[in-house]
Amino acid sequence: MAEARLVSPLPEQDDFLIERWQWLQAMAQKLEGGKFEGPPEVDETTKERLREIGITLWCSPRHAQTVMAHAYAALFSVPEFVAEAHRRQPGRFSSPILQQAIQNTASNLWQAFWLDFDESGNPVPRNFVPLTGVLHVLHGERPIPTAPPKPRISDLAMAFFAFHIIRAAEFGAQKRGVDDARLFDEHFRYLANLIRRSGYRFSDDRSRMETLCQQVDALLVREHPEGHACWRNLLTVSAQMGLTVSPESISNFLQGSLPHAATFFARFVRRPGADDAPNFVQFLAL
Repeated sequence: MAEARLVSPLPEQDDFLIERWQWLQAMAQKLEGGKFEGPPEVDETTKERLREIGITLWCSPRHAQTVMAHAYAALFSVPEFVAEAHRRQPGRFSSPILQQAIQNTASNLWQAFWLDFDESGNPVPRNFVPLTGVLHVLHGERPIPTAPPKPRISDLAMAFFAFHIIRAAEFGAQKRGVDDARLFDEHFRYLANLIRRSGYRFSDDRSRMETLCQQVDALLVREHPEGHACWRNLLTVSAQMGLTVSPESISNFLQGSLPHAATFFARFVRRPGADDAPNFVQFLAL
């Protein structure tokens, strides 16, 4: 299948949409954080517990990449978030770059839990956590004076994407028969802290994050050629990588917290020509 081409990096916006965007940005600005602090000090006992969490929720490179693919599916439902990424890197979600993004983001996440994998896929301890630095360098306004300036990823986009990374990790665990509320809470709070220490805003109160994402789903999610192109590329890349990703799994994930995104994704799947995407499956209307 030919790669889906991404159209204009700036989706059309009317005054009402801009007003909604600004209101949501203001909502994100009220979350805790916003100052770069770097990685926290972690004792050996805590590192061992974090490795246990990482092995359970980010249990192999392929599983971790599958988690990230589902998180990207949520991101692609919001044209403004896709546009932010394109302003930083044109073609950011074309197939080759998207594959690298999935691989790199997945490795940053499992490494955040003081964990790595050897060539055979076995977990091994890690003694350095790069996530706060990576987010600061890649997404800060201009943390390296000699680097060319890039637009900073907004607190709203980062909060939405990070929360759906956390949700996707839980979704993947539940599909494997793991449904541990205490484990999920530890995972959530640890990543929330790392995101804040990276200079972004994210709340320890899960209900606040859920409310913010529900508002994004209600006010910004809509059908757009950008999202369709990104979803098609995601299905193609996932098949090429051998990930356990299908329209059905993405639909089930989105239905968990983003009803508008799930509805628009279902419409996208039924569009003429959608069934030539790898891993395509037919499923009933929502």
